[in-house]
Parts: sequence; structure tokens; C-alpha cells
Amino acid sequence: MKPSNTKFICASGAAVSTLTASIDTRGFSYCQIVGFNNAAAGLHATAANTILQESDDDSSWATITTGLTPLTTASAASVAKVVWNVDLRGRKRYLKPTTGYAVTNSLSLIAVLHNGADAPNTAGEVNAVNVANI
Repeated sequence: MKPSNTKFICASGAAVSTLTASIDTRGFSYCQIVGFNNAAAGLHATAANTILQESDDDSSWATITTGLTPLTTASAASVAKVVWNVDLRGRKRYLKPTTGYAVTNSLSLIAVLHNGADAPNTAGEVNAVNVANI
């Protein structure tokens, strides 16, 4: 049996309103990116600053259409605010998620790269407010 091939990437900011990270996806087929913060009411992502981009060279970025419409209503602090499930096959090498909130807050991004196709993909399955399967 082949062992799981997984890579984790984390980014966080203690007093920011927007957080971004560059992810090298070489060698992986799928990526799940989770954006969250430490609050509930009134601190949710906006469409203008919650985007996913891709690049071949880690410098010139193109926005990926995700169909994601971030909510502006309250949700529990323990719930992910946005989740991107990305099928990397046919995509460019680098991904750059950006997530933001209406006010300065503690923000975090976690990316899990793997080669399995059976990852959870609905909001309920991943305990999230917003999920985009790309």
C-alpha cells in the first residue's frame, strides 16, 4: 500500500484585514484551502477581497472564477469562512488564495495538498460557511 502523500501550508496574521499566501502545488492532484478567523458576527469575507488566483511563475497571477459569493451574515467562530476545493489537474503550478474581512482581525489560511479524490466537498462535510469546488 502506498502511504498518503500530503503537504500542509499555513499562513496567519494577527492584526490584518486581508491575508494571502502563495502555494507551490507541484506533485499534487488536489488542494483544499481553508480561510478562517477568530470571530463570528460582522467579520466575514467580502467578494472584493476573497479570491483565488493561479500562476505558472509565482509572479503573474490570473484570477480563477470560483462562483463563490461570501456571506456577510454572522456564523460561529469555529466555522471556516471559506473553503476552496481545487482539482489541480490542468491548472497552473502556483495557487494564491486571498481572504479578507471587514475589520482588522486574526486571519488564517491552511492549505492541504494531496492526491486523493475522496475529500469532503460540501459546506456541511467540511464545517464551513462557503465552499467552492473548482
